[in-house]
Amino acid sequence: MFMPFPSLPCRDGDPEFSENLRLALRGTAVNVSILTTRDRAGINHGIAVTTAVPFSTYRPAMIVAVKHSASAYPAICESSYFCLNQISDDELDLLDKFSRSALRSSRFTTGRWSTGPHSLPYLDSATACFFCDVQGAHAHEDQTVFIGRIVGVKLADEDRRQREPLMWINGRAARLAGREYA
Repeated sequence: MFMPFPSLPCRDGDPEFSENLRLALRGTAVNVSILTTRDRAGINHGIAVTTAVPFSTYRPAMIVAVKHSASAYPAICESSYFCLNQISDDELDLLDKFSRSALRSSRFTTGRWSTGPHSLPYLDSATACFFCDVQGAHAHEDQTVFIGRIVGVKLADEDRRQREPLMWINGRAARLAGREYA
């Protein structure tokens, strides 16, 4: 006989609920992208994101959630453009630079960066780059979900396309290479 577990309600400020939620979300595999943008002064900004997902293929779009405290947030709001650079599993050094505020000044010093549509910086070694024009935004708590219409795509060259995209689960990088897919 199946006995369902009791539902655990969300209670603001409850440390047990917060810890259980954090542990549950850590077990969700996500891909990692470097979001880049440029402000009106021509300064590049970027952050690591795990929330970028395709939204539509009819009118191609991506959605991404960005914290209001992120250095790239004001630049996205100001310029209305961003680029999602899907990095590969051999680019953990970039992930580190784009994840930590203390390394902000060195973010664009590693890797080969070029300029794409709307003067957006993109990573030449990325497995794919999606250049997006913000079509909508929805603020929720400490983040805004941006809907970006895809205005351009850059694929990696043949050799680089064979690399695995960086996946993140349980607080660390995970490889999918050699695994069977359902």
